[in-house]
Amino acid sequence: MDSRPVRVLCLHGVGTNSEVLEAQTARLRYLLGDHYEFDFVDGAYPWPAYPSIAKVFGHDHTYYSYCDDSPQSVLQAATDLADYATENGPFDAVMGFSLGAALAMTLLLNHDRLGLSTPPFGCAIFICGILPCDWTALEQGQVELLAPTRVSCPVRIPTVHCWSAEDLDYPGQSQALVSMCTPNGRVELVHHAGHAFPTDSVGVDQLAQAIHTTVRRMRTRDGASALPN
Repeated sequence: MDSRPVRVLCLHGVGTNSEVLEAQTARLRYLLGDHYEFDFVDGAYPWPAYPSIAKVFGHDHTYYSYCDDSPQSVLQAATDLADYATENGPFDAVMGFSLGAALAMTLLLNHDRLGLSTPPFGCAIFICGILPCDWTALEQGQVELLAPTRVSCPVRIPTVHCWSAEDLDYPGQSQALVSMCTPNGRVELVHHAGHAFPTDSVGVDQLAQAIHTTVRRMRTRDGASALPN
């Protein structure tokens, strides 16, 4: 039996922070159980509170983004994430919400450009994910969203995609993110909370099961024993 804990690196969205993400994932983490360990990483840029975050958590906290609107900051954020994953890993999974998902996808699509021979995560969980930036455009000094048609080699690690058809903040971007990942081992879950973490018990329960199943498959594929039930 594999006794190693499942280590998950957690990345928040824009205008929020790790403390908020911890609160948003409290039920999910409870359902996943003590065999999982979660590492929450704040962005480097203080940022105005996202409107829906401010309504719940107020304006008295410090909120962050992983980058600003400059191409240099996006490239630096991806570099910093690669360094963090290398120095503090290994991580079984990365879980990103919104901008956190985009940052994780940027690293997964360009890990070789950042000096990593293989992806630093065994699987990825994208919640209300938005599109990453086009790396070539960033190197040319421009910030452009990456179109799925420009992805020559999709992400090949197992992925979980939890998104909402009622996401009016970034319509269609989660679905486009799905198409950047290989269908083999890919799981999709649709919730009804818009651009927010799912809150209904059924949705969170399904997400927990999808994560648990994906990690189990990933570890079995990599030659490790299955997780405890």
